[in-house]
Amino acid sequence: MSELALGATPPTPAKPAQPDRRLGHHLNNQRLIMVSYLIDGVVLTAFHFAGTIGWAPVLAYTGCGLLISVVTYALIASGWTQRFRDTGIAVYQTIPAHALQLACMAWVPEVSFMFALLLFIVYCTLTLSLDPLRSVIGWAIAATCTAGVLAIVGTPLHMPSSNLPEQVISFVFFVITLWRCVLIGSFNRQMTSRLKARGRELAELTAKVDLLAHHDELTGVMNRRSLFTALHDELQRAERTKVQLCVAILDLDRFKLVNDQLGHLAGDRTLKIFASTLSQLTRKADRFGRYGGEEFLLVMTSTGLDTAETPIERMRAALTEADWSAVAPGFSATFSCGLAAWRPGETAEQLLQRADNALYRAKRDGRNCTRVD
Repeated sequence: MSELALGATPPTPAKPAQPDRRLGHHLNNQRLIMVSYLIDGVVLTAFHFAGTIGWAPVLAYTGCGLLISVVTYALIASGWTQRFRDTGIAVYQTIPAHALQLACMAWVPEVSFMFALLLFIVYCTLTLSLDPLRSVIGWAIAATCTAGVLAIVGTPLHMPSSNLPEQVISFVFFVITLWRCVLIGSFNRQMTSRLKARGRELAELTAKVDLLAHHDELTGVMNRRSLFTALHDELQRAERTKVQLCVAILDLDRFKLVNDQLGHLAGDRTLKIFASTLSQLTRKADRFGRYGGEEFLLVMTSTGLDTAETPIERMRAALTEADWSAVAPGFSATFSCGLAAWRPGETAEQLLQRADNALYRAKRDGRNCTRVD
């Protein structure tokens, strides 16, 4: 029966291995459903030997239940259900299961309580795959149909208890039903925990993707694309508010020698230490990142040439005190800087070109200095 149709999982973020994992999960649940129908058949058989019902309801219920499960299993295994949002087709499987319970309730009123409990389990399970509104609709349909069957039959729900065997069987079935409720609740809690875990994984993955999209992978500071975006935004703001804006291109001196003499790993460590040291001295309103290779760009908002060199010299001093031992014993690094202030009507490309020209003069004048354009 479909009360253990635990494959009704809410949609989760897709991963490459997810379809196979979900398919195996649904097929395993169908096996559990088959076992569940067999358990119901055993209970009905016990009622038969207790003299409550005949063989026909036992065989009909068990056979129909297993048929529903086998057909559902075959559809899921063939991949046909992949076209549906709920690939376990719990909703569609519930319809014949519901009809089976109601039919048996009308056919065998002597054990109608059993099928009412099974119907309860069916819809408890179904709510795992439905939103609140559809769950209410499902509940209304189940209640209406059950009330209709009871009205047609004309007898109230009956629990066999006329003799000791019937009392024992009814009690055992009630205990089994409680176990199924506990199992469904436990599964629901498991699924909720898994969904939360996957939600956290997705959030972490999104954060990593965002970090890679906007930051340099080696140094962790802003990458070239993000710098250009930030610079264009600041230029637009400067155009509107007429505030001052300066950019500085910082280039590590003789960086090629570091790679050639100490190796590229040492070069990477140099870039990391350089970026980490300078980024700690950058104001929150400013933007600092890797412009390309060993060049870094500093966008200083609300800053004119009269004050722009102060933070740059502070950075230069911080480099002399930085710990470069991870690169090589006795190693130290300096940088040359090209500085330019934005002029009204000037584009980002023009501003950067003037800063680059200033950097070229700083290199030409002996490095480890700042020149202004």
